[in-house]
Amino acid sequence: MYKAIDSEEMLRRYAIEADKVKIEQGIILIPDVSGFTNFVSSICIEAGRYIMRELLMSIIQSNTLDLEISEVEGDAVLFYKFCNNPTIEQIITQYELMLKNFREKLELIEELIERKLDVSLKLIAHYGSFTQYTIGNFSKLYGDAVVQSHALLKNTVQSDTYLLFTKELLQFSKGYQGMKHPTSYTYIDYKTK
Repeated sequence: MYKAIDSEEMLRRYAIEADKVKIEQGIILIPDVSGFTNFVSSICIEAGRYIMRELLMSIIQSNTLDLEISEVEGDAVLFYKFCNNPTIEQIITQYELMLKNFREKLELIEELIERKLDVSLKLIAHYGSFTQYTIGNFSKLYGDAVVQSHALLKNTVQSDTYLLFTKELLQFSKGYQGMKHPTSYTYIDYKTK
């Protein structure tokens, strides 16, 4: 139940909490199911929820980088890890494993229901400063890096199966100066791979 507090109590709580805030650098990976909206409207709710859970579990179980899960939202998983100098090679390998397992699970489901599902997997990879806070039993991420990652889910990439790297991730990554990043992001298209 909501309990009102006065401004002095609010300031006191803020001062205590502000001293404990730990802002760190880290990676944010958001694997997102492309075609989710059409999928939901094209299938019964019972089958849809089961299929989406299976597809999301194939992504989560592919986590080889020991990423933490901040949240699962309908068609996406928000993974993160506080670290310095992430390697592009590890992120590519991680996405390729997620994509392989996603496609295998999708193929199995399509075979079972005798119907093609027009869904695929994209991944947003970003690097920046963020922190966490807790509300009840929930831990949430907070910071510009989190907002930017979500915003990049809506972009101009003309594919629905790709790995997108932000300029920030490329700048701070170890040993991957080969990728050009003249704009805010670059990507690898996996549509035909």
